[in-house]
Amino acid sequence: MCQQTKCTATGFVIAPLSSRRILTNAHAVANEVAVKIRKHGSAQRYTARVLAVGHECDIAMLTVDDDDFWADMVPLEINGLPAMQESVMVVGFPTGGDNVCVTKGVVSRIDRSTYSHGRTTLLAIQVDAAINSGNSGGPVILGDHVVGIAFQCLTSGENIGYIIPVPVINHFLEDLERHGGKYTGFCELGVSWQSLENEGMREVLDMPKGLTGVYITKTEPLFDASRQLMAGDVLTHFNGVEIADDGTFLFREAVRINFGHLVSQAFNGEVAMLKVWRNGQHVELSVQLSTPHQLVPVHSHDLKPHYYIYGGLVFTPLTCWYLRSVYGTDWSCKAPIKLVEKAFAASKRDTQEEVVVLSKVLAHDINSGYQDTGNIQVMKVNGVRVVNLAHLAHLVSTCTDKFVRFDLEWNKVIYIAHHKATKMLPSILEQNSIPAEHSKGLLSMPHPGNGQLQLQDSSMQVDCGGSDSGASSDEDAAVVAASKL
Repeated sequence: MCQQTKCTATGFVIAPLSSRRILTNAHAVANEVAVKIRKHGSAQRYTARVLAVGHECDIAMLTVDDDDFWADMVPLEINGLPAMQESVMVVGFPTGGDNVCVTKGVVSRIDRSTYSHGRTTLLAIQVDAAINSGNSGGPVILGDHVVGIAFQCLTSGENIGYIIPVPVINHFLEDLERHGGKYTGFCELGVSWQSLENEGMREVLDMPKGLTGVYITKTEPLFDASRQLMAGDVLTHFNGVEIADDGTFLFREAVRINFGHLVSQAFNGEVAMLKVWRNGQHVELSVQLSTPHQLVPVHSHDLKPHYYIYGGLVFTPLTCWYLRSVYGTDWSCKAPIKLVEKAFAASKRDTQEEVVVLSKVLAHDINSGYQDTGNIQVMKVNGVRVVNLAHLAHLVSTCTDKFVRFDLEWNKVIYIAHHKATKMLPSILEQNSIPAEHSKGLLSMPHPGNGQLQLQDSSMQVDCGGSDSGASSDEDAAVVAASKL
């Protein structure tokens, strides 16, 4: 079990006061057990409740039930997008003291950037004000209103901080309002593309002079775009906004950013109007947008890891956090190439599909000869393609053969005597101090065996293309931890 840790962050009350809403960073409350809030100038701590968390945008909404907390509280208005070189103030409680700290800086860049907590690329503002540990979640103020939330800094630079801008904050708030307080996320189009800056390629596509856009190379199966767009199309406009050959659009005067921002500002289920160049003519399409469908999740905040143990073999779904826990922060260079390829380039074809890996082998006579096997994908069980971990558990538990056969990546095969594995399981669990053979709720999850999941396609498509940690501190985490038992 992982050790509990404590962190300090900043938050602020947003208007109207009657809504009793406090905004802070999602990474400040990820995997939270208890949240306490202290008002500036007061020694009393109040118990807070987490209302909603958007890990992708690194924003969380809290509230306090105690009426005394809200006495004399002044809410802040969220409005506006600062201009380049405009001065802003960052307010918070950074490391080094208990009192509020105010730093001043100027806006030096507005662009899409990777949010380290949620591993998502969204609009962000770069400022040269100091943003240190404890500043996270603090308001960034221009005049009498909030223009952003402090959330991360560039450790390799000096005084390079990043704030979450108003468009992203408003999307989070409106998302909750539209869906009854439930956070759904930021949409993606579900395509891969390349630039069209080469004149020869534009000539091959017979594009008229002055027409710009990006070349579609791939569509993701679970997105509506896969039914409307096709590889070879040139996407020229998104909701009437012209897309340049490098994939950017004019965001504001003298500022161009990736057109992915236009997609991210839509809400799950909304329809976008696309204009494409196909076979020498313009075609207009309507595409329903949706939140990402990731075969290998980029983060696992607030989620307990699932596992299944059979004959000493430990199985778990592949996530980027799992790879990071085993191989470190540079896992993309150290992890097995097949798993890295799945993490970066594989497409999800069924809503509940997972990449299931044999994490490790708990030494026992029944698995002798297999004990050096680990961190390898399970492809089939008794000849049946594995869809997810619950499906693997079903295939094993319902086996009527003398042996269970596991087909692994790289054409490796494992046979386990079924009756003996079932009989020896309690002693294996006791020997390794593991309380259960599988994580809670695993067997009730959707899979083809219980009729809750219908397969659309039996294949898996893989195309080669192009900061915080917080594993759940429970017994499940101990089973799939990187350390060798």
